[in-house]
Amino acid sequence: MTNINRRRFLKRTGVTATGLAVLGAGTASAERYGIPIVSTRGHFDDDGNLTAGHTQTGYDTTGDVPGVDTGCVDELTVFIHGWHKSGDTPEQNAKDKFLSAKNNLEAAGYDGALVGYSWDNDAGGGVDFGWGEAQTVAQKNGVKLAQFAVDLKYYCPNVTLRFSSHSLGAQVLLSSLRSLDVTSWWTDRGYEVDSVHMLGAAQDNEAPTTEWMDTYNAITNQTTATFNYHNEADDVLQWVYNTIEFDQALGETGYEDGNTPAPNYVEYDATSQVGDDHSNYLDTLGDEMVYHMNNVSSYV
Repeated sequence: MTNINRRRFLKRTGVTATGLAVLGAGTASAERYGIPIVSTRGHFDDDGNLTAGHTQTGYDTTGDVPGVDTGCVDELTVFIHGWHKSGDTPEQNAKDKFLSAKNNLEAAGYDGALVGYSWDNDAGGGVDFGWGEAQTVAQKNGVKLAQFAVDLKYYCPNVTLRFSSHSLGAQVLLSSLRSLDVTSWWTDRGYEVDSVHMLGAAQDNEAPTTEWMDTYNAITNQTTATFNYHNEADDVLQWVYNTIEFDQALGETGYEDGNTPAPNYVEYDATSQVGDDHSNYLDTLGDEMVYHMNNVSSYV
């Protein structure tokens, strides 16, 4: 096993040190589904701590994930679902989101592979419905997603890699970029995520700006272009951020007015298309996402 240099993480990653290693994930199998899935479901308890038998960087797969389980593909998009506190089927809800992403992107002309990233989005409870614990778990999943990206690039160095997220999945995504930004095996080879697409991001609206230099730098250094699809009518984000966080969400307002975003960060106002339905992003923005994927170089 070849270990990547151990480096200290900045505090917003939710971990204190990185142990990313080439082929170091120790992947296990998850239940097979019609869409390939990378899963960390069951890796964290309701307090946001790792459960027995799981590691900081480990992940499971359904056994059919391109690159790590099967042969390489030319292009791969990882879709990361968001928070789930309604009903008792969070895993099935995640699978439904993956299928929606696949169907809507393919209908818009996307011809690459799509992999779902499934995580413990239903952790926690109490007066905030587990929002605090869910954020902790999302942050800690960043290093696991980063490990998957390292493993994928080890086997398939020429693959075009994209990340897309919905809602709280943005915190997983941005945490993974911060993890990659302090991983020398990745950075020394000049690897990057070719495009990032955040839908209704449940993340503080300062995140992509110089107010959060770790995230600003990660977006700048680790992505060709990062697209944020925000919606001022999103009442779920208004509730979570106004009521619980006493702040505003990146997916509602776009980056905070008056701050300076990363130079390769792009805003797209989706208010007129999405409306007040927080679950409506994939159904309405497939064409815009695929257009941005196909024209990344125009935005940098």
